[in-house]
Amino acid sequence: MSRLGFLPVILGVSLLLGACASVRHDPSLAPGAALSEPEETALWHALVPPEEVAAGHSGFFFLEGGRDAYETRLLAIESAARTIDLQYYIWDFDGSGRAISEALFRAAERGVHVRALVDGYLVDNSAEPLKRIEQHPNIEVRIYNAFRTSFYPRYLRYGELVIDFPRLNQRMHNKIIAVDNTVAIIGGRNVNDTYFALDEAHYFLDRDVVIAGPMTKEVSASFDAFWNSPYAVPVSAFVEDEVVPFSFATVWNDVFAYDMEAFPLPRRIEVMELAEKYVSLQERFVWAPASLVLSAPGPVFEDVGVPVKRQIETVLLSNVARADEEVLIQNPYVMMTPARQAAFAAASARGVRLALNTNSLAAQDSALVHYGYARDRKRFLESGVVLHESKPRPQSSRNMPGPGVTPARTTLHSKTLVFDRRYILVGSFNLDPRSIRYNSEIGILIDSPELAARVASAIEADLRPANSWRTLMEEGEIVWLDEGAAPPIRHETEPETDFFQRIPVWLGYVLPIDHLL
Repeated sequence: MSRLGFLPVILGVSLLLGACASVRHDPSLAPGAALSEPEETALWHALVPPEEVAAGHSGFFFLEGGRDAYETRLLAIESAARTIDLQYYIWDFDGSGRAISEALFRAAERGVHVRALVDGYLVDNSAEPLKRIEQHPNIEVRIYNAFRTSFYPRYLRYGELVIDFPRLNQRMHNKIIAVDNTVAIIGGRNVNDTYFALDEAHYFLDRDVVIAGPMTKEVSASFDAFWNSPYAVPVSAFVEDEVVPFSFATVWNDVFAYDMEAFPLPRRIEVMELAEKYVSLQERFVWAPASLVLSAPGPVFEDVGVPVKRQIETVLLSNVARADEEVLIQNPYVMMTPARQAAFAAASARGVRLALNTNSLAAQDSALVHYGYARDRKRFLESGVVLHESKPRPQSSRNMPGPGVTPARTTLHSKTLVFDRRYILVGSFNLDPRSIRYNSEIGILIDSPELAARVASAIEADLRPANSWRTLMEEGEIVWLDEGAAPPIRHETEPETDFFQRIPVWLGYVLPIDHLL
């Protein structure tokens, strides 16, 4: 049978399976809510100074390396006494996914109420452990904007995409973990080894922000809005046969083999260590005012209302418009819009330094998506933006703190802007139209010269010649300058790529995909 011949089969099976599941939950499902009085918990007393709360401040610090990002999540989970809420686009069951899941099991065993919300796009048969995890009496798992073919092989969803594309094109892209409504982590990292420097083949160079105190309540309120949406469907709605009751011994039975004894990072924190860990954690926070910003477009997110002034793109443009000296931008998926082009050009005319760090084609994880940026390079340059494209094996990732893994390829995944070395905007949003038109996103705008200086220093390091190519326009053509070589090397085509790697980029110019990027 030809490949086209399989299409009716896939459509038919998708529709048949669709009869067994719903994309919206039962309206009688009781709503959930974050812990209402976190001030009563030991974690709040250990980490949150009353005088900072009185001043309207919350605590913040940034997670740059993969190991720090993993271990801080582990510490937060091990510290929980009452509640843990997780909201992720990807939750895989590789080494880090299992280790974090095991920490959640231990928390549930000591009476912590765990709520996990996972976007439905990648929930296929490899996500079967979610059905067993939810069997624990203290753990609830819901799938957001689910496919009717969730928990089945991924190829079945192609038929469903065809018949329900407007809904399924919208995705919940937020990344949140909130503990006791006291500490939260948001940013670009999903739960997967590539984000924690554990994969020798690939590493996502990313950034998260850890939050303590009052701002965590706003993060939790955002989580509750998604959790109580009709599009958040309990995993139990996808269970057709009797599920084996929860047990530590059987939860991973149906997933590929993985030797957790060889896992190179800590898998638990003993109770006797927690007090010492609290002290070191508290010392890292810088206390400052901040505001939560969100993106929740279209009908799938109609219950997650976001005022215009709190929408991420609005906040981004307004901060570019009021910048006096500098805007540093670090983002993996970048495209221009007319509003951005006008804002950048106006800032450049005022003498503002505009520097953008994004992926080169050699570092990018999606060549087709790279087309959108490649198409707009000249518009960025004409608007006064200086371009730095990350190398696939930058010095910054080779020297990163981690378990000794040297990745074969690094993809920039950090989503951060710094304005005048005072304001930092960081979160899950990409600078592509998808994050404006289709995906839900979360971010935070922090007013702190101290933190802004730290993040700006980290971005400047990624702009150095050892880590990035400088992209220029000469006589109307794009060229790449490798200033890390002696003498500098000038490239007239995408560096470190071949003809076949460039084909998907060229396809973007002929395929009608601009509105989907």
